[in-house]
Formats: sequence, C-alpha cells, structure tokens
Amino acid sequence: MRPVPHTSPTKSTTPLKKHILSCAAFAAGLSASAQIPMMIHGQKVLVDKHGQIVQQAPLAHPLPQAPLVGGADSCVTPDVIVGAGPFAFDTTTATTGTQGQSETICNFSAQVGVNRDVWFTWTSGFTGQADISFCNMATFDTKVAVYAGTTCPTAGSALACNDDACGLQSRTQFSVTSGSTYVIQVGEWGTGAPSPGTFTINPYVPPVPPTNDNCTAPIAITGPGTYTFDNTLATSSPQQSGACPTAENDTWYNYTATSTGTATIMTCGLITSFDDDTVIAVYAGSGCPSGAELNCNDDGLNCPGLESEVTWPTTCGSSYILQVGAYDALYQIAGSFNISETGTACGSVGVPYCFGDGTGTACPCANNGAAGNGCANSVNANGANLTTSGNSSLANDTLVLQGSGMPNASCLYFQGTSQINAVFGDGLRCAGGVVTRLGTKTNVAGASQYPTAGNPSVSVKGAVTTPGTRAYQTWYRNAAAFCTTSTFNLTNGVLVTWQ
Repeated sequence: MRPVPHTSPTKSTTPLKKHILSCAAFAAGLSASAQIPMMIHGQKVLVDKHGQIVQQAPLAHPLPQAPLVGGADSCVTPDVIVGAGPFAFDTTTATTGTQGQSETICNFSAQVGVNRDVWFTWTSGFTGQADISFCNMATFDTKVAVYAGTTCPTAGSALACNDDACGLQSRTQFSVTSGSTYVIQVGEWGTGAPSPGTFTINPYVPPVPPTNDNCTAPIAITGPGTYTFDNTLATSSPQQSGACPTAENDTWYNYTATSTGTATIMTCGLITSFDDDTVIAVYAGSGCPSGAELNCNDDGLNCPGLESEVTWPTTCGSSYILQVGAYDALYQIAGSFNISETGTACGSVGVPYCFGDGTGTACPCANNGAAGNGCANSVNANGANLTTSGNSSLANDTLVLQGSGMPNASCLYFQGTSQINAVFGDGLRCAGGVVTRLGTKTNVAGASQYPTAGNPSVSVKGAVTTPGTRAYQTWYRNAAAFCTTSTFNLTNGVLVTWQ
C-alpha cells in the first residue's frame, strides 16, 4: 500500500510525463491545473503547464494559535512539546546548525541538509506510527527530520525525513512508542524566504484503498451513464495492458453492455482532482483479465487535458472489464467517467414462426387460431401463444419464454435445434432436430413461463454453449374432446439467436 502522501527522494529526477527536459516541453506535458516542483537555475520552484513559476500565495487565514513560539535554534536546548499541536515555529532568524546535515534519507532535489533549522523534542502519548504534517500550515519550502532521543542527534540516525509532500510543504510518518521522546528538526530547503508556520503530530491512520482496488472485486455497472470514481487511495495492480502506459493507482469495474455495437468510456472534462492524467484499459470478460486488452488510451485526442477516451466493440449482455488509473504513481485522481453506447439495443430476441392461423401448414381439423398464434384449442378459439423477453447472451442470459392462451393444465417448454412445421396432436410441431426438455409448468389463468425462480437459465438447461440459433415451443395438455383424439396442443414456435 502506498503511503499518503507520496515522498520522492529524488525529486529533481522524478520522471515527468513524456520525459520533460525543458520548460517549453514541460508546458505541453502538464494539465491546466498541474503544478510540480522543478529545479531552475539551482532554485526549486513550483511550475505550471506553461512553464511559468507559480507564486506562493499567503495563507487564506491566520496561522493557528499555538502554546509555543519559534523552536530552539540549537539542538542542545530544544523546545519541549507534547500532544498533537498545532505547534508554532519561526525560522526567520534561525541559523543553520552542524547537526542533522548529512542524513542520507534527507537527500531531496540534490540537497541533503536542512537550512535555518529549529529544534523541538516531542514525547509520544501513543505507540504506533506518528504523522507530522506542515500541509497548508506554512508558506515556504519546508523540510523536516525526526530522530530518537532528547538532544542533538548523531549522524545517520534519522528515523524519517521529508521535503515536499503537499506542494512545497512537508509531511512524513515515523514509528513511536508511548512515553518515548523524539527530536524534531524543522527548517527549509534552499535559502529562500523563511517565515513563521505551524505543524501537527497525530497518530497515523493508514489509508484504506477503495473496495474495487483489486480486479478480483470490481464494481458492477450496467449500461450507459456517468459514474464517479476516486483513485486517491488506490494501489497499483500487477495486471496491466500491453499497449498503454501502466495504469497506476487503478480501480476496476465490471461493465455489462446493453447493445450490440460499440461503447466509449471517457474521463474528458470530468476530473475534479488536482491531477487529471488518466489511463483506461478495457478487457473482455469479468474479474481479472486473462488476455490482451480490447483497447486502451492514455491521452484522448478529444479531451481538453490529459484525460482518456477508449472505444471498443460490444455484444448485447456481454461483460467487459474496465481499468481506470493514473499515468504516474504520484498522481491521485478523482472525478467521473462516462460510458455511451451505439448500435442495436438489447430487447426481445425471439422471432415467432410456424403459426396455426392458416398462413402455413393447415391445422389438423381446420381449427385455425388467430394471427401469430398456434392452432385453436378447447378453451381458446384464438389458440395459444409463445413470446420471449430478455437477452439471449451466453455471457448474461436473461431470456424468458412466456406462454399464454392455454387451458389451466400442465405444459412443457422445450427446445429444438431446427425449425419444422408439421401436424402434431391438435396443433403443429415447430421445434425439431435434437429436442431438449426445459421444464414442466402448470398454467394459471392460461399462462406460465420458463424459467421461474430456482430454474436454470434457458441456455444452461438447453446446454447452449456456443453462439447459434435454437427453436422453442410450448406443448400443453388439452384433455377435452376437441378436434382429433389427441389430448394435447401446441403454441406457435419462436426462433432465438444466441450470442
């Protein structure tokens, strides 16, 4: 799990996007809002996407009041602090001491030392991880180091050190034991314009990644729409697309298509965080991807900034894996993504055929039913009818067979591998070839359906495992003396194409 915020020990060589080597190239690589520390003529400054130095604005509100002022200029007599703070400090007139100036872990932007440093000792009231933060509580380029003990530290003993964690301000964590005392060195990077500020020390609460941080637990979403996401606390997954840059700090979604055609996912103009440089990949299936991506994108051509746009082919009812991440592990991105679809929408997939209405094979005793139905029966001169609803997708089978216009007796829903049209009992047989019994139902008010609660889906019960067509029909009992001596009749047939 990546600690928050991220600390880069070699900021001057941090890989900026597209290997930015100059302010001119830098301007083309950052978002409209992005600001990042850079070394210019030996000085560290915040630079925007246009290569312009960002002036540090003063705090919007006065610094919080604190019980102490300044911090000691010498580590021999550090100021004593206890609790969470805020603790005031002032490096305006501080000098740079000789202690704590050669710590390897304090090497940031080619500078190891802590300039104009002041010193504190702090006694912990808890055991665990402590979090010391200057974020939004100072206006200059702070730097902090922490040591065990009560006085000047020995060389190489720093427990933690940080330069820039939130803009040019510092934040870091270190292990503590209740009742133990620690030396805190507060100063600045470089030789800029120091000023007063404050800092706090609190128990560190590790960030909790989002529930869909791993591809084994994606969030399920269905159909077009705008969906919010927050990758601020996400970690980076080992599953990555081959064609795009690594999607760092990624989250995962399982998307079910509602049409056969194409779908587009984009973050263009929908990012609300400071960073906006997204990477999106799309895979077939559900859960963790097992093959190459269908498509991926880093910077969309139609996006105003560094957001992403991906289009991929869809099949009605099929599942797709969406991976939404950041270009760089330093970026923490939140906002929304939008999904749109074009093509043929999912709907009733059955095509009725084999009617007992006189348009094809004649019913056995001129007992024609109404248009689109089967042959007439003893309780319904219009004949029985079979319709379908749902989706005939092997990946997401929601197909339902619905029979009506039958006597209140038992009936059988069955599947055939071919279409036929032949006299059978008091009606016409429409589904032939290899016949599979799906299920027996009892009609209520002349109607029933398959499947109902607890039944296998049509494709599972019919053992349909590959795309293709199947014929369906309902065979129902009609025991009254009617037409032939047979005691059964049938609905019309329905042809279904499985995808």
